[in-house]
Amino acid sequence: MILTLLAGLMIGQSAQQSASTSAAQGRMAHRGGSYRYEGVGFSAASAQQAIRNCCYYGQRTPIEIAVSRGRNGWYACVRYR
Repeated sequence: MILTLLAGLMIGQSAQQSASTSAAQGRMAHRGGSYRYEGVGFSAASAQQAIRNCCYYGQRTPIEIAVSRGRNGWYACVRYR
């Protein structure tokens, strides 16, 4: 599931791939790549809470936000400037 949370912010595929992989494996992991700042989060309650649980959330400017539903909850990946 792809979410648009900020006006004009488009969600990138690489964050979605990371969130989907976390959901499929049932565990959070930093997959990095060319991003200096990446946050991963989990919540059994909601997709929004998984995003808020990501490292750096509210501290840096997001450039990609993605969430995927796993068997035990929501997995999020946020990549920042």
